Parts: sequence; structure tokens; C-alpha cells
Amino acid sequence: MAKSQSSRASRDEPRLLRLLEGRPCPYCAEGELTRDTYKENLAMVCANCETPHVQLW
Repeated sequence: MAKSQSSRASRDEPRLLRLLEGRPCPYCAEGELTRDTYKENLAMVCANCETPHVQLW
């Protein structure tokens, strides 16, 4: 990855997580997306059904 792409990606990651945090889970009726880890990576995971939706590495 080019240096400019790398720095842009690191700036966008927190924004992506902020945009998704608190949104309803599309897989279960009661859950909402929260920041967590999945396979040792930062991720957005449903707090209810624990389904990962976004994984950053």
C-alpha cells in the first residue's frame, strides 16, 4: 500500500467505527453494534448475538 493510502486508511478507521457504533444488528432483533475485538483485531460486533460485522487489521 502506498504511504498516502496507509495514512488515509488509519484516519478513516476510527470514523468508520464511529459511524457503525450503536446501529442495529441486521441479524438479530435486539442487538446493536459495539466496538470489540474479533480474532485479535479491532471490530464492530453485535453485543447480543456476537456476530462480527467489520474487522480492521
